[in-house]
Amino acid sequence: MKRYIMFLMAGLSLFSVSCKKNSSMDLLGKQSGGYNPQLSVSLSNKTPLVGEVTVVTATTSQRKDKIAKVEFSHTLSERFGVELSLANTVIKTWDAEKPIMVVRDTMVRDVVWKTISSTNNELDNYFVTLSNNYVVPVAYDRFIQTDGKYKFSGPELLRQLPSEAFEIVKSQLTFVIGVADYLKLFPTAPDANFVITGGVKTAVSAIGKTYLRDNLTRELLISNGLKEIKKHGALTALIIVKVTTVDAAQTTISNSIESIY
Repeated sequence: MKRYIMFLMAGLSLFSVSCKKNSSMDLLGKQSGGYNPQLSVSLSNKTPLVGEVTVVTATTSQRKDKIAKVEFSHTLSERFGVELSLANTVIKTWDAEKPIMVVRDTMVRDVVWKTISSTNNELDNYFVTLSNNYVVPVAYDRFIQTDGKYKFSGPELLRQLPSEAFEIVKSQLTFVIGVADYLKLFPTAPDANFVITGGVKTAVSAIGKTYLRDNLTRELLISNGLKEIKKHGALTALIIVKVTTVDAAQTTISNSIESIY
């Protein structure tokens, strides 16, 4: 009986050894041909102003210390409204909480702006013996206002606005435009376009507002009344750090920063 129990225990031991689970690291090594690098990323400033520099620090290691390169890339985008001024009239379509109009643009998409490589032992300059990893700080100085599809200001911005956005601009003008600015846009406008009190044009009538919405063009606005137009909105940067090993295993971390301008 004892012999039977001993054989049974031996069999169970062999079974448990043969069914031992691989660690996630072992599985990863078998699946990709290498071990994925460990990576953490920190930012010196998560709420920078437009134009301010943020230091992006990548801390990375790998089981066999076979890091090939550390890449830093970014995507820069914005969403904005406009501030438009006539001689006596100002409209603002942007508000951080409740914007009246939002136009979106991506000025830079997935562009690598810094690479630290093991070629020529460059990466070794960032190795920290005490912690046995690479610590790579890089200054991100590309969080700046950049023209993409839309200029930042001026008549060209007005020309570039989508049709829907220009319709919103015209609609907002009807709420605030006065007689003087209206007459600059439409010098021959009939009396029906105005509220007349005691023989004096004191305001733009409902008919006049409808006329503005139906007849105001971009070029007419530029030539007959525009004083200034510029963007107001939010600039966003998606900062991506990717570490690649000599076996082509990769780890990627992304962070975003945003600022109102």
